[in-house]
Amino acid sequence: MPCYYPRSRGSYPLLVAAIIIVVASKLGDGLCRHDERDALLRLKKGFVFDNALSGLPSWQASSDCCTWQGVTCGDAGTPDAQVVVSLDLADLTISGNLSSDLFELTSLRFLSLANNDFLGIPLPSDGFERLSRLTYLNLSDCGFVGQVPSSIARLTNLETLHLAGAFTWDTVQNQATPFLELKEHTFDTLITNLSSLRRLYIDYVNISVSDVNNSSSRHSLRELKLSYCWVTGPIASSLVPKLRSLSKLILENCIFSHPMMNSFTGVEKLSSLLVFSLSNSGLMGTFPSSRVFSIKTLKVLDLSGNTMLHGELPEFRPGSALQSLLLSSTMFSGNLPESITNLHNLVTLDLSSCLFYGALPSFAQWTMIQEIDLSNNNFVGSLPSDGYGALHNLTRINLSNNSLSGEIPVKLFSHPCLLELDLTHNNFTGHLLLHPNASSRLQHLFLGENNLQGQIPELLSKLSGLTKLDLSSNNLTGTMDLSLLKNLTNLSILQLSRNRLSVLEKGDARSYVGYPNIVSLGLASCNLTKLPAFLMYLNEVERLDLSENSIAGPIPDWIWKAGANDFYYVNLSHNLFTSIQGNILAPAYLYLDLHSNMIEGSLPNPPLNISFMDCSSNHFTHWIPTKFLSRLTYAYFLSLSNNMLTGEVPPMICNASNLKVLDLSFNSLGGLIPPCLLQENKSIAVLNLRGNIFRGPLPQNISRGCALETVNLNNNKLEDKLPESLVNCKMLQVLDVGDNQIVDTFPGWLGDLPQLRVLVLRSNRFHGPITVLDGTNFFPMLQVFDISSNGFNGGIPAQYLKRLKAMINSSEVESQARTVGYQYAIDTYYENSVTVMVKGLDLTLVRILYTFKSFDVSNNSFDGTIPSEIGDLKLLKVLNLSRNAFADQIPSRISSMVQLESLDLSRNYLSGEIPSGLASLTFLEGTTDCVGVDFLVSATGLSRELEMTATMILQTGMFCLLS
Repeated sequence: MPCYYPRSRGSYPLLVAAIIIVVASKLGDGLCRHDERDALLRLKKGFVFDNALSGLPSWQASSDCCTWQGVTCGDAGTPDAQVVVSLDLADLTISGNLSSDLFELTSLRFLSLANNDFLGIPLPSDGFERLSRLTYLNLSDCGFVGQVPSSIARLTNLETLHLAGAFTWDTVQNQATPFLELKEHTFDTLITNLSSLRRLYIDYVNISVSDVNNSSSRHSLRELKLSYCWVTGPIASSLVPKLRSLSKLILENCIFSHPMMNSFTGVEKLSSLLVFSLSNSGLMGTFPSSRVFSIKTLKVLDLSGNTMLHGELPEFRPGSALQSLLLSSTMFSGNLPESITNLHNLVTLDLSSCLFYGALPSFAQWTMIQEIDLSNNNFVGSLPSDGYGALHNLTRINLSNNSLSGEIPVKLFSHPCLLELDLTHNNFTGHLLLHPNASSRLQHLFLGENNLQGQIPELLSKLSGLTKLDLSSNNLTGTMDLSLLKNLTNLSILQLSRNRLSVLEKGDARSYVGYPNIVSLGLASCNLTKLPAFLMYLNEVERLDLSENSIAGPIPDWIWKAGANDFYYVNLSHNLFTSIQGNILAPAYLYLDLHSNMIEGSLPNPPLNISFMDCSSNHFTHWIPTKFLSRLTYAYFLSLSNNMLTGEVPPMICNASNLKVLDLSFNSLGGLIPPCLLQENKSIAVLNLRGNIFRGPLPQNISRGCALETVNLNNNKLEDKLPESLVNCKMLQVLDVGDNQIVDTFPGWLGDLPQLRVLVLRSNRFHGPITVLDGTNFFPMLQVFDISSNGFNGGIPAQYLKRLKAMINSSEVESQARTVGYQYAIDTYYENSVTVMVKGLDLTLVRILYTFKSFDVSNNSFDGTIPSEIGDLKLLKVLNLSRNAFADQIPSRISSMVQLESLDLSRNYLSGEIPSGLASLTFLEGTTDCVGVDFLVSATGLSRELEMTATMILQTGMFCLLS
């Protein structure tokens, strides 16, 4: 059966060139006119060329200009001369000036200056009107700036117009800022005056549109495409009534001043519309599905990339012309209507990254379908078991990241035209069964993150066309012999990680010569006890993951030679390696993860192009060599935590100017903290020096523009005061200086840090009352507040408790189970940890969820009454006021703190009745541990049930009243 593969996606065929039919006169030896030849030579003089080949070498005064590169002549009506009718100077990298001599060529019908480098040059304001015979004008991608001249609107014979200006690209916002303008009058004049115009393509132009709707004016424009434009004014409601003949309306990657969908009314009246695209243009509101889908001629609808655009699919009537339906990355939702199977002409269906749910439709009715992408939704149920045989054009199915279940239909693996099948991250079960007639055309097979069971079938070797295979994170068992790869000669990606497989390698290393040249290999958690020998014969590996195995002995030097030339990711963590042979040599930027091994000795010297290095949780000893630090020029991540390093940190660390994460925690490093890590730091976001023996004062002059988001100096021997210049670290989220010898008063000035979520001052020598300067905020984002075991005194000011907003009200981001961390690469986070006291025990949280809230002021000298406002901190998980001198009653509002999991009021001077509402606190259920009690106040008037609950409270030690 023949297979018909689609063209590359994301583009629509446009008629981008006018067809110029030139009937050249052959009477006599007709030459181009001398005045036009001279005009062309003067035009060339204003040009600057990148190289001689693009310098128009044929343009010589001694030759006939009709034979020159890019020049076409036509009959001038006389036997001895011809005129220039076409000038095509596209793609010649021309810069310099565009002189007015161009406008001497008044017989031009075709003019293209596309894809040149007139960067920053304005278009001539006058002269275009002289080219009155032009039918095709292309000024795209030339770098022109300024106003598009109004004289172009006088070219009444123009049929095709391309305009594109200079722009700058904002990599943060991922958008362009154009420098070519079509002001209101000019744009409206273009549409109105160019009565012959059929195709208008505008890219990277700042457009202003009149809001005057002159619906009595009609225009025969067929195709309108605006791309990467800034559009001011209601372009759709202004233009659609005038452009009833449009067959293609493409407004993509634009920024609209009127982004609401209700400003695009009337589109359904475009009865000849074939292509309608509004992709990636920030549109909002609800899409008028029923009206737009009622256009009988519509073949392509592309709304993808409008992440705030809502909508649902309507019922589809039979006879629809729709071929491409692209809604990816929108907020379209709901069930897919059963009538979607009426789209018999459908070629491409992309509903990925939406909010659709329910069962999948049958694919069998889409006999023309080539690509189906329903990934990143919440579809449930099983795959259609049959009907694939009639889909002769089907090349791609992507159903990843849904909740699909059941077994994978065997017939999918024998489909003769299917190139890609992606079922990653679903709930598919059963054995991986392959058809005996497995297709050799299947190239990409992604089945990772499911619940597939059993052994990997030997028939997998029949899929000889595979280039990418991912079976990771399933429940596959048995053994996998790497000799299976012999028939997969085109394989570049192999992912088998995190199954229950035992990967074996039979034969000696020589038997692996001629194996596929793997680019990405994932064998994590595959029960390996030695390095696969065939790696010695690879030299283009970009990603190698052998983590979570039991590979022992030294890391051989040949493993570095397997790396590709531009980037090499190597993860050997969680093994039993004991040493590193030779030097680490990498031909590319190296990502190296060696954490959680048993590697001994001094730190290895990394290559100069190291970008990520994690040597944590090993047995490295001695000091940090200066040479080691000198080779971190390109490194953005360095972790040496949980080793046995000693000595001081060399000042050379200051030269690692690209570091984002520096973790030296849990070693025996000492001396002073290098001042550059705090004072002059505009790069490091995470600084973790916890669990060392650093001494002395902290650097005091932290500069503006500080990039720090986490500072963890817990459990050292630091002295003196906190630097008040920490307020320059506006992005600071975590500050942990617990278990040191800092002598200071309460740092209320930290309350102005808008992102601070964790503040730990425990076990220092802080003293005095909690005070905050007038006009200073009081930790609006704080979720962990630990000032225990210091010398603070006085009362807890009620007015400050009211400002702890993150402990009072939850936000939308907290409901998403986010953690307090730092994202240093795509989908890669540094997770912060913190130690808190819960139920009398120190508990280290290796991840700090946004939803975890803790308030600990224990073991100080606070006195007075416990403010009733403490009960407003209703999101707290932990509240510890123990070991102080609080007196009077327990505030009844504590009973409303239903999120509490640990409450400790012990060793105070509280009296009165236990609030009856404490019986409703759910964390009291099911505990049995017991703590001694000295005194319990009278519980007179309480019900028998509450008396029993109060006794339980005393027995658990989670709530104690002590004299």
